[in-house]
Order: sequence, then structure tokens, then C-alpha cells
Amino acid sequence: MDDFYEANAEWYGALTAAWQEPTNAAVRSLVGWIDGGTAVDIGSGVGYCLPVLRELGAERLYAVEPSRAMRTGLVATVARDPDLLARTTVVGAAVPEALDRLPGEWNAVVMLNAIGHLTDDGRTRLWTALDERLAPRGRFVVALQPPESATTIPWTDFGTVAIGDDRIRTRGRAEPLDRHRVEWTMEWTLQDRDGREREQRTAVHVWRALSVTDLADEAEAHGMARLETAGDGMFVGFGRLG
Repeated sequence: MDDFYEANAEWYGALTAAWQEPTNAAVRSLVGWIDGGTAVDIGSGVGYCLPVLRELGAERLYAVEPSRAMRTGLVATVARDPDLLARTTVVGAAVPEALDRLPGEWNAVVMLNAIGHLTDDGRTRLWTALDERLAPRGRFVVALQPPESATTIPWTDFGTVAIGDDRIRTRGRAEPLDRHRVEWTMEWTLQDRDGREREQRTAVHVWRALSVTDLADEAEAHGMARLETAGDGMFVGFGRLG
């Protein structure tokens, strides 16, 4: 399997640093107090969400991350905190294959900016697992990425971040593949302090376009309901019906 994140994993922590505090605030709001038990972080990336899940009371943490390149940062995040290292199991597989390596009850599950990587079958199997394993008061929190439907997105500048003297610019575009999927082309350009280009990397991946309504309908079909939202509606919490 091609590793889309191999192109930007080296820079990922810097590229996402500005989003961390708002993301943490949304997770705190939607997950609430876990009070022991197990939290699962699907598409854990470099593991930024793990300390927040521990702060919310999770006793055991499972970080699901299929990208070998991203797991380098993930294990570095876990290893620098002895308590986090003792609590966290890293699962180097994608959903649905990762499901067999996770425990039988989940008190909280987060999946931030990753659900579009799943196939329709993989997403159905995840909902089935949630129906079977999510604790009665457990929460499933999803962060959605655009687009909500398969549409063309022209080259868009996603901003520039600084690492010392250097700057990394991110841009991307998307083209529909069919009624439900788009193909993203992402580009990262590394420049020095004088604006000279030092390196350019690109990556292409398929993304399943989903809306909050799509997920709410799927949740209901598996005995769950949409609850609160946060972060201008891009973070959505789900829990059991009733």
C-alpha cells in the first residue's frame, strides 16, 4: 500500500501545530469525562490527541496509525512521556484490519480528519464495531474534512509555516473520481529565508467525501445518534440511541 503521508510526515507536526489547541478543545467538549476504561485514536498521526484522552480519564490508550512514516512521530510523542508510554498501544494497521487488534469495549473513540480514507465497506465495519463495543455512555468523535460531496476544488493555498529560517507552503486540489470520491493532489514546497525553493514534494490520494448528514444517517442505522458539534460543525460527536 502506498503511504501518502511519507511525503509530509517529516513536517507534519509543524504543519498542524496551529490547529492543535482548537482540536484539543473540540475533543474535550465532545468526549467529556471518560472515567477510566479504554480510548481509541483512529488515524492517530503523530499522537497529539493522546495526552488529551489521558487528561479526560482514559486508563488505556490505543493509537491506530497505518502509516509507517507517521508512526515515527507517534512513537516519539508517546516515548517522551513515561506515563503515556505505559498506557499506549500503537496499532500499525488500518481499519478494518486494526479492529481485530483492539479490545472488546471502548469508552471513547476519536477519528480526526481520517474517516475519508476508509472505503465504504471499511466504514460500515467500523460502525458495526462501534455498535458492538462502544460503552453505553461512550462517545465517537469525528473531525470531517472537505469536500462534503464529490466536487472539483482548484489549486488552493493552505498556508505557510515556519521552521526556523525555512518556510513550508502547502497547497492542494481535488478532482471527482465518481459520485462519492475525489482524488486529492497535495504539494509541499520548502523555501529558505530568502524565498529560494529547496525542495518540493507531492502526494496523491483518494478521499471519500462525506457530510455530517451522511454520517448521522449511517450512525442511526447502527443504533447511534448524532449529538453535539464543535469547531464550526466540523467536529461531530456520536453516542448510543436512548
